[in-house]
Amino acid sequence: MPRFLYSTRYVRLASGATLVVALLNLSGCGDTKYSLQANIHSLDGSGLTLSVNGATKSVPAGTTTQMLASALASGAQYSVAIVTQPSNETCSVANGSGTIGNANVTNVQVTCVADSYSVIGSIKGLTTDGLVLLDNGTDRMPVSANATHFTMPTPVLDGDTYAVTIQSQPTGLTCSVSGGTGTMGTGGVMVAVTCVPDTYPVNGTITGLASTGLVLQDNGGDTTAIGANATQFMMPTVIAYGSPYSVTILSQPVGLDCSIADGAGTMGAGGATVAVSCAANAYMVSGTITGLTTGGLVLLDNGTGATTIPANASHFTMSTSVGYGSAYAITVQSQPAGLVCSVANGAGTMGAADVTNVAITCEKNTSVLYFFQGGSDGEQPLGDLLQGADGSFYGTTNVGGANGDGTVFKVTAAGSESVVYTFSGTDGQNPNGALIADSSGDLYGTTVYGGDYAFGTVFEIAANGGESVLHSFSKGGDGGYPICTLVEDASGDFYGTTWGGGYSHGIVFEITSGGAEQVLYSFSSGSSDGGYPTSGLVLGSDGNYYGTTSQGGSANAGTIYKITPGGTETDLYAFTGGNDGGGAGGSLIQGSDGDFYGLTSTGGANGDGTVFKVTPSGTESVLYSFSGVTADGDDPTGNLLLASDGNLYGTTRLGGASNYGTVFKVTPTGVETVMYSFAGGATDGANPSAGLIQGSDDNLYGTTSAGGPSGYGSVFEVRLH
Repeated sequence: MPRFLYSTRYVRLASGATLVVALLNLSGCGDTKYSLQANIHSLDGSGLTLSVNGATKSVPAGTTTQMLASALASGAQYSVAIVTQPSNETCSVANGSGTIGNANVTNVQVTCVADSYSVIGSIKGLTTDGLVLLDNGTDRMPVSANATHFTMPTPVLDGDTYAVTIQSQPTGLTCSVSGGTGTMGTGGVMVAVTCVPDTYPVNGTITGLASTGLVLQDNGGDTTAIGANATQFMMPTVIAYGSPYSVTILSQPVGLDCSIADGAGTMGAGGATVAVSCAANAYMVSGTITGLTTGGLVLLDNGTGATTIPANASHFTMSTSVGYGSAYAITVQSQPAGLVCSVANGAGTMGAADVTNVAITCEKNTSVLYFFQGGSDGEQPLGDLLQGADGSFYGTTNVGGANGDGTVFKVTAAGSESVVYTFSGTDGQNPNGALIADSSGDLYGTTVYGGDYAFGTVFEIAANGGESVLHSFSKGGDGGYPICTLVEDASGDFYGTTWGGGYSHGIVFEITSGGAEQVLYSFSSGSSDGGYPTSGLVLGSDGNYYGTTSQGGSANAGTIYKITPGGTETDLYAFTGGNDGGGAGGSLIQGSDGDFYGLTSTGGANGDGTVFKVTPSGTESVLYSFSGVTADGDDPTGNLLLASDGNLYGTTRLGGASNYGTVFKVTPTGVETVMYSFAGGATDGANPSAGLIQGSDDNLYGTTSAGGPSGYGSVFEVRLH
């Protein structure tokens, strides 16, 4: 039933009398008040204070339901928040704000959880891997070598117990824990782990000791005398793990000459074994050589005694002798240009005469897997190969195929070629860069032309051979003419460059696997950023992308740049076109030293291109300058390869013995070797424009853009061993 409220108003009349007027007030309808309360969960500590519409309210420990307000009108706003946290707990508010309706508010939730703290500690003396710590028997923490601190993965609730123990000891060390158990208090705890090296003996074997007088010493002081005909020995003093040992001969036995193998090293787990060989004399290792038509062959015996063999040699003798009873092992340190040499009968134990039966056979190191015919199989491969999970090699031809617009091809290790896809224009035209593959075996790449606007595409080829265009470039703001290889990030997105578009000087773009393209940066080809990138990107270890431009920069000779995933571009270095190189081509690679390596097609000391190195901070240095025709190569345009042997490998489009290009090797110190010079005829190929890849067999594989019986290029292999 509605309530009627009355109010009285006094009105003074002119005569001085007062008229009392009773007014009916109807505004009192619907003024019912409502309450606001909170449900409190797990409040074990004191000190919780809530703010209720700006007013504070303390909540005692153990409270489960708290009235916050009891007379709020419908339509009123309410806001509940934490002002102070209780001791040793952290509380949060859910449903803490809203508008009063026509009922009491009971869904405000305050939930408290006990604070937890990390178990951390210091580590001393951990020089090896293998240490595994446990907390409370389950929380497992592997600790790497040389670590000085650790934090257990799982925090411990305040008031709960912790117990840090060692599950696994590191290699060669014994570690102990102090302060490892207790009850967790506010701020966490500090545990100390101390590791000390284990000790092991230095022992060894002896062969040929037919007389007395042999005295061995370790590290220049620990000595032991060995009796005649002994076959084993142990040095008196044990050595700590990780410490050096060096066993030498202090005195030779009567009438014999003894030598030591594996006598020095760093002590490992289980001890060290040294071999002492005694012989009356020392002998030479020699043998025959066939097929050595060029210079550059260097042989080693037991990893030392480098012996250089001249071209056309048919015999060799190692430069150092081998003692009786000792091992010899002849290996190839450096292969001759254009050849690969193998060793037979190269290892054994020296007898009482010279070894003369080592046989070295040298063969041509390059073979052609496939010659393109220029028909439906395609012609003019320009990009790097990709080795698939099936062991076959995948690549693209720039032209040819059924429609003349290029192909995606597969060549098996045995040299059988098949066309995976033939481009027809709207789906892309003239692929130039290499392919990349995702974890499912799908292939991704770019075409320079074709697509909806004829300015290139990013395409995907499924494992079943079906092709789809992820993006068609318009040569506008989204770029045009993508000529380089894509790079995929951890999330499955792709990054690349276009030669044109943007501000007309090329762009850096990102494209999702679903085809959504984003321009990260447009080059202006000015002195500040460069232009016309002819190389793809490399994802650096710092998470940024690095690349080169062929033009622009302060001397208009190209730049080296860095770009973040968000699109912030920084020029690291501007080429001058002089001794430092110019017109960078091919993608950069990052070495294990963190520096980047690449090629310039021009410049250098002789104007024929360079192999350069640049630090992440932008300091550039030239490892090697090419000197042109008949010498070492000219115009390197492909990508560099950092092979498993630690050397850099690549191709030059011109130069070499016949001026049809080369395969070259450059050591980290800048020593260059021509691995192969292309003849340009029907036997091998000509003008390699792509870089090399290292196959699963450790050999190198690449393409030539021309040459072969039909003149349309080849897929070739270069053997390293």
